[in-house]
Amino acid sequence: MEGKNQLERLDETDNVTDDLMSEEELEDEEIEKPKSRKKPGIVYLSSIPTGMNPQLVREFLGVHGEIGKSFLQPIETGVKKKRSNKFSEGWVEFASKRVAKAVAEHLNNTKVGGKRRTRYHECLWNIKYLPRFKWAHLNERLAYEKAVRQQRMRTEIAQVKRETNFFIESVDKSKRLKKKMDKLEGWSVTQRSTEEEIAQFKTSNQNQDRTEFLRNLFNPSKSSAP
Repeated sequence: MEGKNQLERLDETDNVTDDLMSEEELEDEEIEKPKSRKKPGIVYLSSIPTGMNPQLVREFLGVHGEIGKSFLQPIETGVKKKRSNKFSEGWVEFASKRVAKAVAEHLNNTKVGGKRRTRYHECLWNIKYLPRFKWAHLNERLAYEKAVRQQRMRTEIAQVKRETNFFIESVDKSKRLKKKMDKLEGWSVTQRSTEEEIAQFKTSNQNQDRTEFLRNLFNPSKSSAP
């Protein structure tokens, strides 16, 4: 009987320890809850310092905080399939919104620095923090600008085609006209007289007939002489 009572006591203590372990595990789970994720922040570079590329921009700005995505808008060269080494503007995403705000406040209108012999040493940062900005907004803008460029290109191509067709038609007309002129080369072509010329011719004939009439009337002997 005593042995049975001892076993029952041991079982009860084991159950108590099991209950205590479960409570500790619950406390550990509450402590190990994932921390709230930091919201990223995006800054806008209205101008890219001369001689800088995406890698250099990330190196210079990455000193102040962790950087996620970044995009620099290349300047159009006018030549297809030729990548430009110059950039007009850019967007850089920091992992923390606070860091992005601090970078925009402290670096705006300050010198880029770096090595003195570089072209961007004396350039100034032009940085602005973009609140509630998302990459989807940038994608929409880039798609709109691409559509505008394509429409402008189509318009220019259509204008060039019209000018080319007009030039070809003018050349064909000039060739046909030249052939006609070659055929009429031996002919004597006179211009039709105008109404004024016809009226002058009639008045001159009338005056001449009248003078001959008066001459015959007053000097019949001269007019009848052989």
